[in-house]
Amino acid sequence: MRTWLNRTIGRQIMSAFYIILAMLLLTSAGVYFYTKQQVQEAKQELATLNEHRTNATNLYESWQSLQYEMRGFVLLGDDEMLEEIKTKQQNIDQQTTWFEKNAAFAEEEQYANDARELYDAYTTRVMPSLINYVDAKKDGEVEEPFLQMATLGKVTQTPNLDEDRKFNIDTKSAADMSSSIVDMETVFTDYRNSLNEKELAAQNRLGTQVNSSQVLGLINLAVLLFIIVLFVRPFVAKITRQLRQLNRESSRLAKGEDASPIEVLNAKDEIGELTTTFNLMAASISNQKSQLVSSNDELQSQQEELVAQQEELQTQQEELEEALDVTLRNETHLRYRNELTETLASRETLTAYPAIIEKLISITDAEFGAIVFLDEDEYTDIVSYGMTVDQERKLLTSSLSLLERARMHKKAVRSTKQVTSDHPLPYPYSMYETVVPVMDPSTNMMIASIYLVRYRDQFNEDQTAEIWSFSRQLALSLLRMRVFDEIEREREKTSKLLHSIREAVMYIEEDRIFANRPLLALFHHPAHDQFNDEGLMTLDVKIEELAVQVDQHEAFLEYMNQVCSHQVPTESLSLSLNKEERFVTLYAEGIHYGGRFRGTMLVLRDVTVETEVDRMKSEFVSTVSHELRTPLASIFGYTELMLAKELTPNRQQRYLETIHAETERLTGLVNDFLDVQRMESSQQHYHFKELDVVAMIREIAEFQVGSSQTHTVLLETDDAAVEMIQADEQKMRQLFGNLINNAIKYSPDGGAITIGIEPADDLLRIRIQDEGIGIPRHALPELFSKFYRVDNSDSRKIGGTGLGLAICQEIVRAHEGMIHVDSTEGAGSSFTVELPIIQENPTALSPTLEITDFE
Repeated sequence: MRTWLNRTIGRQIMSAFYIILAMLLLTSAGVYFYTKQQVQEAKQELATLNEHRTNATNLYESWQSLQYEMRGFVLLGDDEMLEEIKTKQQNIDQQTTWFEKNAAFAEEEQYANDARELYDAYTTRVMPSLINYVDAKKDGEVEEPFLQMATLGKVTQTPNLDEDRKFNIDTKSAADMSSSIVDMETVFTDYRNSLNEKELAAQNRLGTQVNSSQVLGLINLAVLLFIIVLFVRPFVAKITRQLRQLNRESSRLAKGEDASPIEVLNAKDEIGELTTTFNLMAASISNQKSQLVSSNDELQSQQEELVAQQEELQTQQEELEEALDVTLRNETHLRYRNELTETLASRETLTAYPAIIEKLISITDAEFGAIVFLDEDEYTDIVSYGMTVDQERKLLTSSLSLLERARMHKKAVRSTKQVTSDHPLPYPYSMYETVVPVMDPSTNMMIASIYLVRYRDQFNEDQTAEIWSFSRQLALSLLRMRVFDEIEREREKTSKLLHSIREAVMYIEEDRIFANRPLLALFHHPAHDQFNDEGLMTLDVKIEELAVQVDQHEAFLEYMNQVCSHQVPTESLSLSLNKEERFVTLYAEGIHYGGRFRGTMLVLRDVTVETEVDRMKSEFVSTVSHELRTPLASIFGYTELMLAKELTPNRQQRYLETIHAETERLTGLVNDFLDVQRMESSQQHYHFKELDVVAMIREIAEFQVGSSQTHTVLLETDDAAVEMIQADEQKMRQLFGNLINNAIKYSPDGGAITIGIEPADDLLRIRIQDEGIGIPRHALPELFSKFYRVDNSDSRKIGGTGLGLAICQEIVRAHEGMIHVDSTEGAGSSFTVELPIIQENPTALSPTLEITDFE
């Protein structure tokens, strides 16, 4: 170690600096930690003394409070005050026990013993005497207005007391009792004074310790300055003295004088070497000078010798420079190897491979090269460096290329080619190629290959072995990338599958909840709009927050509690959300993989449509049974009367008319069912022809108004010409017959039925408005659904199958038109039909016509 230090002055100076710095750090750290420990101990002692003082004050105040309460109890005899006294007694007992357990010095132990003696004397003697005195006064045994100690002694038997006791509480002497209590106050005061003295002593010790730490710090600095003066200054003086002597002798040489030899103190450092060289140079100059004086030939000989030495030095310098270049190249190659290893270990995609082939070419001193990727015996991609597109194409397509030979033999192959034309060099040269396969160790199949070319010489065995090593790392990188891509494809496929199903899926694993897109939509979660398809989304809500939207709140929470406790329910659960906005069926399945239970998959199947269909079917069966039963009952009743009795011709005629009317009503119901069935199966046929809508509606209105005595039908048109339309007349009559009949039927109190007809661009708009019971706003979206009935008492009284408006809508759609409704509950409804005008010949409409009587 000493030899290593003596080689350079820089090492000696830096070593001295590091030693001084280390000593400074160590001594400073020692002083710091010592001071910190002493301060912490002092703070802890002060905190303990403060705690004891606080508890002593609390005990003293508790004693004062207990005496005040006891005096009040003696004066007032209140039992609630006695309970408060017992509570304070327990508190004093706990505080006294604390001092007995935590007494840290003799004064504190004496204080704890005195407090315990006072507590025992007061609770075993004074308190029972005063309680007995109050009880005797309540019982009438004592009638004196003020407390007399003699009386207190009579009501309580005096126990045998220790004559050496400190507190002489005697119920027969008030002076003794008060004196003992004053003694306790003195004990309290003495104890607090002792605490103050210890606290002051601790503070003084803390100040002394801080001062000692400062003194230690100053001593530390003084010692360091002493070391610097003792060791560093002589070292610097020695170096300065040698340099000054060298300067002086050099000046003498420059003047032509003889230089005296300089003493070499350390021949291994720079100054020693410089001194040795200077002595040699001075001796050489002196010898040369003497030889020059003696003989010019000898001087010439020495000059030639110096030239030879200079050439030799030049040669040595060139060798050193070449060795330095080799060292730098090796260092660069080593850095490239490390970077290449790190790149192969960290990159996962093809973006890393251009850098890999570039570094590989630099390491092997190649001119150009490529990494060729193979998949199922086909070359899929090439990443090259320094190659033209034509060279890449020839390498991939040639059946005699080195790639095919490497794939066949599954080992490294080499070749040498003489290139005489189309090359960058002005003279013929040889191109040395090598291909190292990249093998899949699991299948022993080639998955890629490394192709390298250089011009100077062939790749040796060491270089080929190094390329083999890189090929194995490249194989691991490619396989890792393939596995990663396969995992990504499987994850994407799983994600697409989970989000493509219509059922809402929730997966619970530990404390995390995952959900697919349908579940977010089902619970109206705000993250639904920002959702992407990259896997299940982690919900940041709790089960209780989701349960708010579930109508069966308790049942849902109980079901989810079973799931969270890993008790997967075997039965499903039917739920409704947001006040029966949606209906779902919930079932759970446990997920096991890796040999143990991992989580629970919950599937919420939306059965809103099925529930609504079931409801509509139930209503339809109820409605149809009612609507069919009424005409059948009438027909059955009248035919039974006609068969069982002899009736007059007029009555028979009236019965037959009733039977005929009910038969027509029954036929209409059956036709409505058949129309719906044909429309659903797309088997409804329409016969289009020119149709005068105004005349047809006027005829239907005249027929409908004849069945009511309380309704007035108004047919309104403007003065403009209304064109004819192409339509199926029978279906148009069915459409407007249903609408006008509904307007009359749902206006049970009568009123005006207004029918407006007007052209609107290329449409004919027909509006039928009544003053009836109207339609609730919530029912408007479902009004044209099959079997839908408005659920209110007025509509139920009127009856119907719920098919009329559905049939109307299908007829309008078949004619490429539109139908919509505006209604205010209690004020009437307005149905508007818009049909396309495709006929060019207009027909003038008559002005407003009021239809009241058609007889």
